[in-house]
Amino acid sequence: MFFHNSTLLLLAVLGVIFTFIGFGLRDRNLGLVLLGLGLLAIVYAVITKAIELFG
Repeated sequence: MFFHNSTLLLLAVLGVIFTFIGFGLRDRNLGLVLLGLGLLAIVYAVITKAIELFG
């Protein structure tokens, strides 16, 4: 999936990075926070792209 908006692409990439870091540190509070932030960033990017594509 190619993102035509560089901000949306950056948000999706940072979301994946935060998710991977959070998954590695999931036994600590910081890891769970990063895991949640990464997941929310990915969900936001996907929903925004879906609204742009279908809406």
